[in-house]
Amino acid sequence: MSKFDMKRYIIGFVAVSVIGLFFADETFARAGKSSGSSSKSSIGSRGSRTNVPPKQPTSTARPSQQQAQPVQPAMQPAPAAGGFWRGLAGGMIGGMLGGMLFHSLGFGGSVHGGYGGAAVGGGGIGLFDIIVLAVIGYVIYRIVKSRRRENSYNVDYAGGDYSTQYQAGQPPDDLPYQQTELEAGLEDIRRYDQYFDEDRFKGIVSDIFYKVQTAWSRRDLNPVRNIMASDIFGDLNADIEKMKAEGRVNKLENIGVREVRLSEAWQETGKDFITVEIAASMLDYTTDETGRIIDGDNNVPVGFLEYWTFVRDRGSSNWQLTAIQQPQ
Repeated sequence: MSKFDMKRYIIGFVAVSVIGLFFADETFARAGKSSGSSSKSSIGSRGSRTNVPPKQPTSTARPSQQQAQPVQPAMQPAPAAGGFWRGLAGGMIGGMLGGMLFHSLGFGGSVHGGYGGAAVGGGGIGLFDIIVLAVIGYVIYRIVKSRRRENSYNVDYAGGDYSTQYQAGQPPDDLPYQQTELEAGLEDIRRYDQYFDEDRFKGIVSDIFYKVQTAWSRRDLNPVRNIMASDIFGDLNADIEKMKAEGRVNKLENIGVREVRLSEAWQETGKDFITVEIAASMLDYTTDETGRIIDGDNNVPVGFLEYWTFVRDRGSSNWQLTAIQQPQ
């Protein structure tokens, strides 16, 4: 193999390795989080609102009932997972780029038939180099964009959004009270279920959240089949089968739900729908079949926000998970 062919082989290997590291980092992270079968930020069905982003939660208490609440201590955002691999990838990229620039400036030494077909005293950057640089640049862009989005979730979880909303005072007395869309939706639900209680519903949500995440970590959704709608059960089960085929196990431990807030409530086609915003944290990492960690951190919990939608037949008491969405 000539020196030219060897260089091309090495550069191609580095590019493929970097891309592989990127996708390994973005695949399989808790139930419904940009999982293996899809790059979408949502799974399942929300009826007529399936393609509509969930709304920010609003208070369902009338102004005269609102009270200022103490601000929760802010939790520091968790460091991004996979620091070692990102550092390694960054070093490889930096070394390769430096090498290309080194040759393009004519410091490659007096090698005859230099890289890219250039003459003695420098190789220049060839077409293959440009393609590799473009691919690597795109991968870096995706990694940075993904990390920024995760950090924004952690900032929200740390209290950045809640503090101002919970300290809001009462509006002036001369302003007429206007019912929110959430309140109107809950009122419609209570027409068929006078015993509907928000706090009790939040308890049901937390219970389902724990059960689904535990089942996902065990790669067996059968124990929670009855609390999941068919669409989302099929999506998550397909992701689990893919994990099994690839020898991956997404471990979720120390699961903690910090807060559940109602976001939307509505009725359609004889069913009740409620979307909630869940602020939670957990240890989220991936191992191979032998238990060796291949992605994530089993010591640092990750904080996040997600929107979970639940559905039931109108007037029934059997709520099922029907969709999971990440903030846009």
